[in-house]
Amino acid sequence: MGTSYLRYEAVMKGSIHSDQRCPVCGSRFKSGDGRRPLACPKHPDVQPTRFVLRYGRHLTKRFSDYESALQFLTGLRFKDGSGDLDLRDYQIKARPLAFDRLAEEWLEVKAGQVKLESLRSLAVAIRRAAEVWRGANIKSIGYAQVEDLLGRLGRLAPKSRKHTLDALKQFWDWAVDRHNVPPLRKWPRLGHVEMAFRATVDLPTQETIIQNIKEHEPFRVWLCVKWLATYIAIRPGEMRSLTEGQIDRQRGLLIVPHPKEKRAKIIPLIQEDMELARGLPLAFNQASPFFRHETARGGGYKAGRIFGRTLLYRAWKRACARLGIEGVSLYPGTKHSTAMGLRAIYTPEQIQAQTLHRTGASFRRYFQTGGEDLRRLLEGRQTLTQVDNGPITRFKDNDNSHILEFIDK
Repeated sequence: MGTSYLRYEAVMKGSIHSDQRCPVCGSRFKSGDGRRPLACPKHPDVQPTRFVLRYGRHLTKRFSDYESALQFLTGLRFKDGSGDLDLRDYQIKARPLAFDRLAEEWLEVKAGQVKLESLRSLAVAIRRAAEVWRGANIKSIGYAQVEDLLGRLGRLAPKSRKHTLDALKQFWDWAVDRHNVPPLRKWPRLGHVEMAFRATVDLPTQETIIQNIKEHEPFRVWLCVKWLATYIAIRPGEMRSLTEGQIDRQRGLLIVPHPKEKRAKIIPLIQEDMELARGLPLAFNQASPFFRHETARGGGYKAGRIFGRTLLYRAWKRACARLGIEGVSLYPGTKHSTAMGLRAIYTPEQIQAQTLHRTGASFRRYFQTGGEDLRRLLEGRQTLTQVDNGPITRFKDNDNSHILEFIDK
C-alpha cells in the first residue's frame, strides 16, 4: 500500500431517485432487481424519464436517463475513494471556484489591506483576466491558459502585461491559502521589462511652471506642487494625503507614516518651507488634511476637504497650457525633472539619498546618458586621441590610455 495509486477505499455514498410518480397508480419509483434500476413496485414495466442524483448534502444533479446518472455516480465514488473528490467542482449554480467570482472576493479582501490607488491598479489587472476566463473553474486554469492570456494582452505596454502577471500571482497565493486550490507549478516569463522614460523639463522651465501655478491657483495648490518638486522622495498621492499632525512645524519635518515602501519617510523641510508652513493657520483636528480647500468654490469644492485625486495634475496641465508647454505631466515634471536637473551639481549617490530609492534599478532611469551628457562623453574621446594638439602616433608598452571604458547604465 505504499504507492498512491493503491490508496483506495470503497465508497457507496450517493443515490439516484426520481421526482416522478407512476402514471398508473401514483406510487413512487423505487429500485428494482438490478436489471431495472427504478420502477414502480406495482407496475414493473413503468419506469421514470427524469432522474435526480444526490451525493452528500451539497451536490444534486439531474439526468434524463439512468445510465448517465449511474456513470456519473460511479465516477464520484471512485474519486471519493481515492481522495481526489472536490464537490465544489460540481456545484454549478453556486460556482464556488469560478475565477470571476473569486477575483471579486479577492479585491474585497485587498480593499482592507492596500491604498485606494493600489486597489484600483489591482482591479484593472485582475479584471483583464476575468474578461477572458469569466466563470471558468480556477483549477482548470494552468500555465497554458495564463500564457494565452498574456498573448492576448500583447497590445498592452510591457509594463501593463507584467503588472497583470504580478497581480495574478498575488491572487493565486491568496486562493491557495483561502480556498485550498492547487498552486500553479510554473508561470510564464515575460523577460526583462524596460521602464519607459517620461518627458521632463529643465529646472528653469519647471520653476516657471510652478510660478505660473502660484499666480493662478490657490496657495495650498501651489505649495503642494512646490513641495513635490523639492522633496522628491514623496509621491503626489502621499503628499496630498498628509495631515496636520504629519507636518511637524516645530522641528520642520514632513512625516509619511505608511508609504508604498512600507517604512515611514521623515523628510526635513528647508528653511523657506518651514516658514511657509508655520505661517498657515492650524486646523483644530490634527487628523485634518493639510492640503485642503480653504474656501468653498464651484465644482463641488468644500472648505476643509482634501484635494481631489486629479486636482494637482489638472492645475499643472493648466499652467503648462498657459505657457505653451506640451507633453509633460505632474509626476515627471516635478520628481523626475528635479532628479535629472540635480545631476549638474550632485553625484548619483547624493541624489539617490534624496529620492530614497532602496535599490538602483529604478533610480538608474534618472541617469540614462543622452543629449548633452552623451555629447560630453563623446567629445571626451578627443582628449584621449590628441597629445599637444596633435594625433597620437605610437603607444608605450603596456599603456592602456587608449582604451575608453563604457559603463552600461
